[in-house]
This record gives sequence, C-alpha cells and structure tokens, in this order.
Amino acid sequence: MAKISADIAQIVDITARRSDSFYLQVALSNDDGTIYNIIDSASAAYIAEMFIYDSTDRLTLKFQSHSNNSATAGVIVESISVNTSTSTLTIEALGSDMGLYSGNYKYKLVLSSDTDNEVNTVMVGKFKIIDI
Repeated sequence: MAKISADIAQIVDITARRSDSFYLQVALSNDDGTIYNIIDSASAAYIAEMFIYDSTDRLTLKFQSHSNNSATAGVIVESISVNTSTSTLTIEALGSDMGLYSGNYKYKLVLSSDTDNEVNTVMVGKFKIIDI
C-alpha cells in the first residue's frame, strides 16, 4: 500500500530567551532547491503568520505580516516581513513582546491568501522559552 502525504511543513524546533529580542529568518525552497512561490493567483504576496500555542492548545503569541484594525493581546502586527523575490520570511520582535513564561510551547508558520483561499503550513515544531 502506497502512502501519500500532502503535508509540506518542515519540522524545526526553536529556542528563544524570555524578554530578549527575537529574530528568525526563514528561506523557503522546494524539495528540488528552487525558490518556493509565495505569490498568490492575484499576484499578491501571501500573508505570513506564526502561531505559538501552550500545552492546552491555547494561542499565547502570534506574529503576523499584516496589520489589522483590532489590537489583540499577544498579537504582534507587522512583525514578519516577506521578500517575494527570495522567498524569505523575517520575523522580528522586541524583547518587551517576548514575555512568555519559560517552558515548552508549539508553533506553526502559515502562509495564506485571501484572494485564492490557499493556506499552507510551511514549518511546525517546538518553541522553547528559556530564562536565566
């Protein structure tokens, strides 16, 4: 029996220090090494979002590439920049935004488009916060 997986997400574990500034740069590529297409069918860049969940699956922190009109606690707007020519995502947050308690969390990094309803989870894994 053959197995087929439509899951393209790579598993990458991340460790960050509590209250330190956070910086992560991710270059997306296809299995053959070519640049991953982060342009939707309407020629717009995908929206990038990184969701961080605690052990009860409660959303505790969210980085996103876009701004929205409703400010929500734990959501850091415009903290992800998307470079469409190199398929690079850069996530940056101030130390004041990284106040999660020390411990183990999980995350997923998602690219989505409002114009063509496409959603792709490109990275998942553990998100560990250390202190001291």
